[in-house]
Amino acid sequence: MNENLKIFFHISGITFSILLVSIVFVSYFGTPGLVRGVIYGYLVSLINILFAYYSIKWAFNKPNKTFFAVVLGGMGLRFVILISALFFVWKFSQVPLLGFIVSLVGFYLMLQVFEIRFIQKELNSRKVTF
Repeated sequence: MNENLKIFFHISGITFSILLVSIVFVSYFGTPGLVRGVIYGYLVSLINILFAYYSIKWAFNKPNKTFFAVVLGGMGLRFVILISALFFVWKFSQVPLLGFIVSLVGFYLMLQVFEIRFIQKELNSRKVTF
């Protein structure tokens, strides 16, 4: 199996199982609208981290200037996407803002762990090859 697909299924599988637990918890203690907010928050976070993974993976074999431009520019672009998603949900959708924000932040932080582990793994493998 292709390494990109393997990472995609690994990230998606772990986070989807946590999403299912979250949905059960929220549907038992919350309202059906909160479930939609949790799902949408998860999807925005997942799209965000997949964008980060593939852009950083592409940038690792580039010169340092390109690598840092992709990493820092990507962080800025991802931040704009997150703020835009928050604004869109707040102003134009019927999704409960609280469920969306809590889910977005929770899954975003969890997925940041995957991103940091990936970068650390790539940097460690780079040191070995030199």
